[in-house]
Amino acid sequence: MEAPTGSADIAVDLAMNGISARLGGKLPVVYPFDFIEGGAAMVVLPDDKVEFEAQGDVRLCAAKYMSGYCAFWNIDNSDWLRVVLPRIEQGEQSAKAQRTAACICARILANIAVGRDVKHFPRFYLSKNLE
Repeated sequence: MEAPTGSADIAVDLAMNGISARLGGKLPVVYPFDFIEGGAAMVVLPDDKVEFEAQGDVRLCAAKYMSGYCAFWNIDNSDWLRVVLPRIEQGEQSAKAQRTAACICARILANIAVGRDVKHFPRFYLSKNLE
């Protein structure tokens, strides 16, 4: 993906391809994730060291990372992510999870726009789909 020619304060990487190494390390990037049964987002700041950005399947790497993080810290109501990992590995997607991720990203971007702090790597946002 080519770097945009206009000015920007933040980028959203829908293709999950690292946006040309985060546009030379100058912009924070928001990654939305469709995890089938839920959505997630991760904010990566220019100085954050995120190894899985350079790997082939950013979505799968992020799902494994978030699942392990949730298990290690005993985060309530996150077992669903571990359960859907095989489906993520198979490339399954969900429109509902994409909408959930879009809502999470909209909230993050709104908070950034008004100057509120947002969580960034290694922290993340994770939500099970609303019924």
